[in-house]
Amino acid sequence: MSCASSSNSKELGARPTLNEVLSDATPPPYTLNAFMTYLSENHCLETLQFTLAAKQYRETYNSFVDEAGEPIVTTDPSAGRHLRMLYQLLLTTYVIPGAPREVNLSSDVRGSLLRYKDQLTPPQPEALEPSVKHIQELMENSIFLLFLNSCATPSCQDLAPEVPNMIDVMVDGSVTRSGNDSTKSLRVNSKRPFLSHHMRALSWPPWGRQRG
Repeated sequence: MSCASSSNSKELGARPTLNEVLSDATPPPYTLNAFMTYLSENHCLETLQFTLAAKQYRETYNSFVDEAGEPIVTTDPSAGRHLRMLYQLLLTTYVIPGAPREVNLSSDVRGSLLRYKDQLTPPQPEALEPSVKHIQELMENSIFLLFLNSCATPSCQDLAPEVPNMIDVMVDGSVTRSGNDSTKSLRVNSKRPFLSHHMRALSWPPWGRQRG
């Protein structure tokens, strides 16, 4: 569904909220693609990338469930390894001091994330909520206001090319759970929105990228 068709009830000139833009639920010129381009041009893209990384971690964590819908991250080794990899990559990309795309976090919030750095059990997604809230507040009170003001100019329509912002990808995946007397294949509930090819170039994880 396109941004315009999902927002028929919203007047074109109405200013959206940050959450509406991040949900890709706003018409031009306030699209998520336009906001990402604006952040990139102003060297602030890592703030949005961090929130996307946290969202991916939460969705991946919640996808590892058994047939009863219960999380298996503490009982399935492959699920635990995968989530630890995602969490470690998030830390080394955005959180650890001197990280290539380090975000602006308070020492308390940063410390609350780093205390899970060497734990064998991946943290629950709730551990990321204070940091995500902090980053979104920073965006909302600074760069997002500048973005909204920039969209009031006649040239805003040329801020970013119109491309499909989000696509749904069905991933038919499974994880293997080993028990004492049997091995059971568990289906991963993995229908999740992923960024399109254009947006993936700006999104997490930025392997091999350096801060620009």
